[in-house]
Amino acid sequence: MRASLLLLAALILAGCGSTPQPPQPQRLRAALEAESEGAKRYGRGDYAFAARRFDEAVRLYAAIDDSAGAARSRLHLARSELALGRAEAALLVLATAAAGADADLALDILLLKAQAQLALARDAEAQQSLAAAAGLCAGSCAQAASLHLLLARAALAARDAAGALAHAETALKLLQGKDQAHETGNAWRLVAAARLAAGDAADALPAAQAALDIDRRLALPEKIAGDWLLIGDIRRKLGAGDTAAAYQRALAVADAAGLIQVSKMATQALKDIGMEKKAAR
Repeated sequence: MRASLLLLAALILAGCGSTPQPPQPQRLRAALEAESEGAKRYGRGDYAFAARRFDEAVRLYAAIDDSAGAARSRLHLARSELALGRAEAALLVLATAAAGADADLALDILLLKAQAQLALARDAEAQQSLAAAAGLCAGSCAQAASLHLLLARAALAARDAAGALAHAETALKLLQGKDQAHETGNAWRLVAAARLAAGDAADALPAAQAALDIDRRLALPEKIAGDWLLIGDIRRKLGAGDTAAAYQRALAVADAAGLIQVSKMATQALKDIGMEKKAAR
């Protein structure tokens, strides 16, 4: 889902080659600089600063009647809001992003909209957004893997483990040979969650470990903590003795990274294990 941000950065850097470029109007240059810095900060995980810069870019593009630039920056702003856990704010931004969007951007908007709706448990609305996105991605498109990942999440929310696994495995195939480690980690995590939901905890464990290995390489605390929670759930289903250790790792990572919601989930999971042990005596 970060592909458009990376493309933006690449296009701006391409303008720094040896061929002299005509001078850009000051306001356009300011808009491009705000958008570029937002992309860089987003890539570093500084989502709050990125959101401020993208918001500034939206206003600068709107002031020069550049609807395409404004739409693009609104998409980036919405993605930053979602990364900050503000799904409602992301949807409000996306509601105004369609104006000036081309076909590819329109698809990205629908995918991000579905992601925000799933985060808010608005599953029926997410299904509608994904159906519209699938219509724009008929046959194949650059965002096909992302589409299947979101379809897998939607299927899990609908308790359709088989459908979720099918979409997650399709995404994995589409990602093979591509430099998209972030999405590949998401795919393995969804494969693990779908297998667990289907009652196949034994095969879920190596998939969850694959996701954890990728997320460690990418140094993504929120993903790492989530992976350990999932591994804890899988070990718990298997009746493994090291279940608590997985939840404790999730709690340690979440506390260190300031992930309050994940800390609560890990703490509750540890309490649940204690309650089960007491009940078994």
